[in-house]
Amino acid sequence: MANSYRNFLKLLEHWPVDTTKLGRDFGQHIREQVKVAFKGGELKIVDEAECNRIHASLKRLANNHYGQMFVRENKVSSTGLSAEECGAILSNEFLEELSTSERGFFSKYFSFKNRDK
Repeated sequence: MANSYRNFLKLLEHWPVDTTKLGRDFGQHIREQVKVAFKGGELKIVDEAECNRIHASLKRLANNHYGQMFVRENKVSSTGLSAEECGAILSNEFLEELSTSERGFFSKYFSFKNRDK
């Protein structure tokens, strides 16, 4: 079981935490779940096969296995925004601005985008 813990720690080294999404970040969530599952260095889940399956799935995500297998021609989302623009929209700062203002979504987005420049 100690080997499983070390494997998860190695995996977490390759999974960054997005500080713009604290409290909602997947990397942060995984770290919290590893802490819960390996409290005191002991694995709480007794099924080692399930632990290995979870580790393999997370490793494929961290290594962008399917992103490399199915390469996209366009780097634009269905909204027409780039990945950076989508990341800006999903940041805690923008969501806070969105909830406090009474303006429409797009007017908020463009004022937020122009403010960063």
